[in-house]
Amino acid sequence: MNAELIVLEVAELATETIRLRPWRVGDAPSLSMAWHDPAIIAGSTPPPDPSEAAARRWIVGCDERRRAGVAFDLVIAALDDDRVLGEVGFSRLDPGRRAALMGWWVHEEARGVGVATAAVALLADWTLESTPIDHVLAQISVDNPASERVASRARFEPFAPGVWRRSRS
Repeated sequence: MNAELIVLEVAELATETIRLRPWRVGDAPSLSMAWHDPAIIAGSTPPPDPSEAAARRWIVGCDERRRAGVAFDLVIAALDDDRVLGEVGFSRLDPGRRAALMGWWVHEEARGVGVATAAVALLADWTLESTPIDHVLAQISVDNPASERVASRARFEPFAPGVWRRSRS
């Protein structure tokens, strides 16, 4: 690891129901669909071009952003058939603070059944146990109680207005 960057190695992690894996170009239709979902848009900033072609370009750039220490994005996939249920990852990696900003979303059919909680807890556990990151933060709008419940169930605690944190024990 470069002292000025946090570069996470691509991990494949799993629970009994989901697994986290790198994005694949074939996942572009699912990503484009998410970029059109009003509930996902409300909690994030999709690109100006939410097309499948733009999704393919974004996916192709994932490894470059990871190697640059800029982002770390993983698919939340169904364990039984590998379909994309959502995404979890880091949009900011801060080597000075040994911290990362986590974000997530799930497709409508995967909401309310524990998919996001399982993915967030799994990535946070792995990150705090196996990487140089000491703090995982989540910036959650106060009008997003579902994400606040996910953070709470994944053992994050309110840290500042709109910010939840989970730290290495």
